[in-house]
Amino acid sequence: MGSSAGSQVAPTFGHVAASKAWKRQLVWIYFAWFVCAPGASRAGEGIDLALTVTRGETLIGTLQRAGVARGDAGDALAALQGLFDPRDLRVGDRVTLRLERSGSERVRRLRSLHLATGHRQDLTLVAVGDGRFAATPLSVRPGASVSLRNVSGQVDGDFRASLAAAGLPRPVVGEVIASFAHDPDLGPEPARGSRFSVDYEAIEGSGVARELASLRSASLRVGAREHRIYRYGLRSGEVAFVDASGRGVSPLNLSRPIANAAITSAWGWRIHPVLGVPKFHRGVDFGAPTGTPVRAAANGTVEVLGWEGNYGRYVRLRHSDRVETAYAHLSRFAQRLRSGSRVRQGDVLGYVGASGLATGPHLYFEVWLDRSRVDPESDRLALPIRISGRDLSRFLSYLAHVSTTESG
Repeated sequence: MGSSAGSQVAPTFGHVAASKAWKRQLVWIYFAWFVCAPGASRAGEGIDLALTVTRGETLIGTLQRAGVARGDAGDALAALQGLFDPRDLRVGDRVTLRLERSGSERVRRLRSLHLATGHRQDLTLVAVGDGRFAATPLSVRPGASVSLRNVSGQVDGDFRASLAAAGLPRPVVGEVIASFAHDPDLGPEPARGSRFSVDYEAIEGSGVARELASLRSASLRVGAREHRIYRYGLRSGEVAFVDASGRGVSPLNLSRPIANAAITSAWGWRIHPVLGVPKFHRGVDFGAPTGTPVRAAANGTVEVLGWEGNYGRYVRLRHSDRVETAYAHLSRFAQRLRSGSRVRQGDVLGYVGASGLATGPHLYFEVWLDRSRVDPESDRLALPIRISGRDLSRFLSYLAHVSTTESG
């Protein structure tokens, strides 16, 4: 389709850290043994309570106000260790409980707990039996449940193909690839015969897609050495895949700006269609008719909106102080979009065109990591990260909890 100005020098990026909007956090705690364990009480009727956190009240205080059994309340708080600090609870946050009467009218068994706050990312804690829990970032709708699964196998050539052949869902395969891609002690591909083991959570229920799954942890044994990574939610709201020392990556969850559009010019060297000389294409071109909506690849703030030379009508979004995306050759911008506007993933930014240096209608799309352009179509898009400070302390507490869960 059209050519792109992507081989030109990109516009200068102002390195102004954008304020990060806290994501709405949903914390669900499912106590599966009340439903599944032999001898679990089924006689008591379920009780649904919706409580609002009052001034000076703690989470344990809220649970006690609802009459939750002391042991259940303690198990709930222990499961949150390293994942959510109950001290982050604010006045006005809502706590929804599913309870069951026990032998005493005043004491109730906790079956599920749902926190709705204005902080952090979605998080789920799933019972794995005997009062212990596994963490998952998946949100669970009524009527569905989350199960913890393990898949093991051997690398028989291509790592991605081996993971898929073992039966892992596509999103989990991508997370495993991204997690190990930045391990400095691993090569581009694990050696044939290397063994892998992957723990992941999947939502189950009527009408639930198989793709609703998320990595929890993974290990890869190459020769006599084992490489292991864990999924961990940072206080900033980002997700990291790190080793036991807190070193790893934070994957980018970018969506395509035009769904199902064909790539007409990929990242890499090419003969520029307009200039007729070899140029390195530092983005990708999506072919689409004039007027096709162009959508934000992730939540962010509009940093640049206007005409940018060969790029034509151009939008640049800042998603964090390390990640930006750019959209060029637009025919027009979305109404009411301005520099400084906050957008959400999927919001319309503008419409496909051929403005600037282009031979036909298409979208030129760039991704910037740490002020350097990277291949938007790479399955290894992730930011190197090293957990430190309070995040590291919480992560080490989380690891201790996970180790206790797995050994028990």
